[in-house]
Amino acid sequence: MSADNTDDLAALLRLSRAQLHACADAYFKAGGGTEPEVALVACGSARAIFKDYARTPGWFGRLLAPVLLWREASALATLDGMVGIPKLYRRIDSRGLIMEYLPATPWPQAKASDAAYTRLATLVDAMHTRGVAHCDLRAPSNMLVGDDGTPYIVDFVARMRRGQRWNLPWNWLFHEFVRADESALAKLRVRFAPKLATDDDRALLEQRGPLERFARGLGAGIRRLVRFFVRTA
Repeated sequence: MSADNTDDLAALLRLSRAQLHACADAYFKAGGGTEPEVALVACGSARAIFKDYARTPGWFGRLLAPVLLWREASALATLDGMVGIPKLYRRIDSRGLIMEYLPATPWPQAKASDAAYTRLATLVDAMHTRGVAHCDLRAPSNMLVGDDGTPYIVDFVARMRRGQRWNLPWNWLFHEFVRADESALAKLRVRFAPKLATDDDRALLEQRGPLERFARGLGAGIRRLVRFFVRTA
């Protein structure tokens, strides 16, 4: 990073919420309902992603949004320094954060190379070694590919972290979510790169565990419930 870019980034990170919105080049999400505003903000040569729940209305914005933001921020902090994971720059407050901008394309549109799939699997393994399971890799848009073929993983709201060694029940759950991440990679290969998919990949998709099925059903139910309360709030 050049000195000019370092100075521009430092200036960007000093901006207030209103100033960040004023210097937004684009909005990837407009916010509303249960969604944050997600903006590409710029200052000189520096670029960053600003995720903000401050204008999310009702009880969701006041009570649940800070929890979701904390979950993402804590995962990014745990994975700090890993190539392929956005760097957490700053927490604005309980409902806003600034993170590294990754100029990349969502996996479904990227036409990723064979090498990118290998590098993605290595990145996911490293993430698990650090003690974080993503838990939402079945959404291919949470994986990106840079122009140089570097894979990236984003959106850690659903993450699960490994517990202490003595916490055997929690670590069993963590292991099951690790398996869910691995199953998601198998599905990615089967769907977008079938020539790379192995018999083990296809078998893994057929052996979806009861926890994964429960988690997917619970997640769908929670989303329906949240949408209902947002509509009636």
